[in-house]
Amino acid sequence: MLKKTKEHLFILTAMLCSFFISMDYAVIRPVSNALFITDYGVNFFPYAWLSSIPLNLLLVSLYNKYLPKLGCLKTYLSLAIAVILINCTCAAWIYKVPFLSFFLYIWKDAYIMLIFQQVWSLIHVNMSMDRAKYLYGFFFGIGGLGSLLGSLFPSFLAVKIGSESLLYITLPLYIFLSFFYIIMLKQSEQADFFPVEKKQGLETVLHGFKLIVNSRTLIFASLAVIFMQVISTLVDYQFNTFLEGLVTEKDLRTQYSGRIQTIGQTFTTAMQFLGTYFLVRFFGVKRLHVGIPMLLCIISIFCFLFPAFGMITLTFVILKTFDFSLFSIIKEMLYIPLSSDEKFRAKAFIDVFLYRFAKAFASLIILSLQAILSTRLLPVLNATIVFIFTIWMVVAMYQLKETERSYSMGSVK
Repeated sequence: MLKKTKEHLFILTAMLCSFFISMDYAVIRPVSNALFITDYGVNFFPYAWLSSIPLNLLLVSLYNKYLPKLGCLKTYLSLAIAVILINCTCAAWIYKVPFLSFFLYIWKDAYIMLIFQQVWSLIHVNMSMDRAKYLYGFFFGIGGLGSLLGSLFPSFLAVKIGSESLLYITLPLYIFLSFFYIIMLKQSEQADFFPVEKKQGLETVLHGFKLIVNSRTLIFASLAVIFMQVISTLVDYQFNTFLEGLVTEKDLRTQYSGRIQTIGQTFTTAMQFLGTYFLVRFFGVKRLHVGIPMLLCIISIFCFLFPAFGMITLTFVILKTFDFSLFSIIKEMLYIPLSSDEKFRAKAFIDVFLYRFAKAFASLIILSLQAILSTRLLPVLNATIVFIFTIWMVVAMYQLKETERSYSMGSVK
């Protein structure tokens, strides 16, 4: 009876953690996006994505080095305090120091992935595959509700109080988040089980990478993340190019981005709560890893044939919906049978560093096309996206055919 109570409390607090993390990101993302465009313009996005590589590598290195020494709680508290201090400092000084809008743009993606990493690694330690099939959708769905609620702040308050002031919301949200994270950690099993650390220097930094190289499952998870994030970044660039040209005022741009995010998050939350469970049960994890790039590729072909702002926006919303719902859920399922070391440190390398590496790679594609093309950049980007989707489908079919893990993806269908 006590074990059941602990398990239910763990599930409840994990969902609440997902809620508050997602709510914070739904506020910070459109704010940082609008401030960056105002100070630097869309054409500077690729340079920001390239600059994110050293920051993310540094954060992952520190995370993997100190997690075994500090444990989950101290590591989380260090991250949470840093997030609060940096976001509130940006709120107070960003209008005086324009560089802070550049830093906030690359910082927000790095910290949100590390915080999510802390929560999801604990979830993987405590969940079996059978329970994950129906619970993971709810974990993401509650997070979706947080995003939906959070997106209302920039949608309706950006023009009234100013974009910068919205950054202060991190403080109360992270106080609630920390309270529920501590409760969740107390209910968790084997939260701080790591091998004795005997590595030093660069070997410690590259530990997560070595874990990936030695696991076919982690290799596939890494490739799937890279493909999705490269494509997502290219679509982001297309969307923001139109946004910069059509909505020129900073707070109106924040408002518009927030409202588009609200629409997208509504579809995402519906997919998380309703669609994912039935799709996983009916098609299985293996088929979905092939089906997602196939479906998104078809949508991108329509975007290539009808390149208007409405079609770009629709593609942007659909891609984000699948990225934050079905794709994220089936990706997380890959980690369930792995060791604690792989769930925490290899996952951190994938979810933080490889996400940013993919954005940097996409930025090189954009910069190369900018140097070659002067007018036909967006159509060529559309063709590039279709090509990457095709490679993703081929890789998924090959990798999943060869993969045989204890969770038996083939038996899921």
